[in-house]
Amino acid sequence: MYSIKLHHHPLSVCSMKVRLALEEKGLVWAGREIDIMRAQEQLDPWYLKLNPNGVIPTLEFDNGSEEVITDSARIIRFIATLPEGNPLLPQAVQEQIQMEQLVDLADTIDLQILSYARHPSMEKSGRILDRRIQKSLRLAEEHPELKVNYLSCAERSEKSKQFRVDAFHVARMEREAQEALDIAEERLHQGEYLLGERYSLADVIWTVVLSRLDLLGYTDWIDGSVYPAIGDYYLRMQKRRSYTQAQVQNQWWDK
Repeated sequence: MYSIKLHHHPLSVCSMKVRLALEEKGLVWAGREIDIMRAQEQLDPWYLKLNPNGVIPTLEFDNGSEEVITDSARIIRFIATLPEGNPLLPQAVQEQIQMEQLVDLADTIDLQILSYARHPSMEKSGRILDRRIQKSLRLAEEHPELKVNYLSCAERSEKSKQFRVDAFHVARMEREAQEALDIAEERLHQGEYLLGERYSLADVIWTVVLSRLDLLGYTDWIDGSVYPAIGDYYLRMQKRRSYTQAQVQNQWWDK
């Protein structure tokens, strides 16, 4: 028997993807919430040793020997390959290829930058990034063995600060998002789910993407005005029991 422990945050998009995969798979798991808003716990030395990039989520899988998996795309694929629970992977090779393409397509949508750019309070989102940068630089000096990792974290946050107020960059992210939605819309004209009549890992990740776009105010993208098939699909995905269990949330951080 194995155990699953997920380090995550309720409002993190990548955490939502993993939680939804776990719930759709029907697995038993334990969670540890990491405060990425005020305390910036993902930068604490113990966590950085677990996840050198200093991001969430991180999954610990113990099956007699412990395995640590980082990056939400890798985590959800790992979850899907576990023999127990509901199948999230198609059997046909062509469908497997299509599913991978749809998962990768969803990952091209830079929801992090769009979230920082469209937060109702630029001051609040700026404070979060400032805390992240300040803590990274301080700990880089206190923990020389992790200095490279901390400087990388600080640089990543600096770029987020710059890109979120760069109108040209944000507009490009929006165009890329629409291009991805064009493809998803076409797929959904062929069946109930992205792979036709079978729910798969592609539906897991796209459900979360649409939920965040909804929060960001891209209403005409997800209410059926521009993409009717996506609008219908999104409503159906919200009614799934897993949507509530996984806490796929539509709210802004308030700290």
